Amino acid sequence: MWKELHIEGRITDACFDFAVNHEGGTIPATFWNARDRLGRDAPLTLLQHGGPFHKRHERSDELARTIVERTGSAVLLIDGPVHGRRRDDTPGMEAMLAAFEAHWRKNPGIEGYVADWRMALDVVLGAGWADPTRIAWFGMSMGTAYGIALCAAEPRIKVAALGMWGMDWGQEASLLNDARKLRTPVLFQIKSGDEIFSTQGQRALFDALGSPDKCLHTFAGGHSLTAPGQLDELLDFITRAFGDDQAGAATRPAGRAGSERP
Repeated sequence: MWKELHIEGRITDACFDFAVNHEGGTIPATFWNARDRLGRDAPLTLLQHGGPFHKRHERSDELARTIVERTGSAVLLIDGPVHGRRRDDTPGMEAMLAAFEAHWRKNPGIEGYVADWRMALDVVLGAGWADPTRIAWFGMSMGTAYGIALCAAEPRIKVAALGMWGMDWGQEASLLNDARKLRTPVLFQIKSGDEIFSTQGQRALFDALGSPDKCLHTFAGGHSLTAPGQLDELLDFITRAFGDDQAGAATRPAGRAGSERP
């Protein structure tokens, strides 16, 4: 249970930072208001930044703004377990990626980080900043590493955009166990030229997902969201979910469950 909420700025700003204090520590978070400032009626996208970044990195800000503009939803981010305001230093991208890789391989703290996300979500919904019935997860790469466990544990998340992660960085048993529990509709993207995760490892993680409503799409290129149409597909998937209370088949891209696009 959280104890204190500290807000930086005004809750009417386009975005503002806040911190949630609880018995185990502090959760640094950022909230982006919905495009039309809908408050309790606004859908909500939970956005996980990537391994080399943090919640207010310029790339995180850019993606959050794009989600707000394209989907109309509010956006919530929290700093990763060894990222951003959870640190006393500000390492560069390569050093931060190395720190995250070491953390993930040795002691990823999945259960604690999932609890942080759920607590931050409790705060946002309790404050009336978003609609509790329209919540999506946007978590590529690191957002899949932790997002699978979160989406398996959190029934308030209605759809999940996942991908660009596989069975190549360790924690295979934990990933597979959580993947099998997942029932949330999923769009999963693979990058065929990913320099970090093998196609086989990414496919194995997708195959393990227990959701009866899942799609696998493959894009060319390396470990990034820059392939033509890649980000558009993710945003369209989330937008469709927000437009239909029945978030299952209505949110699935064209094709059957488990379909692939070369």
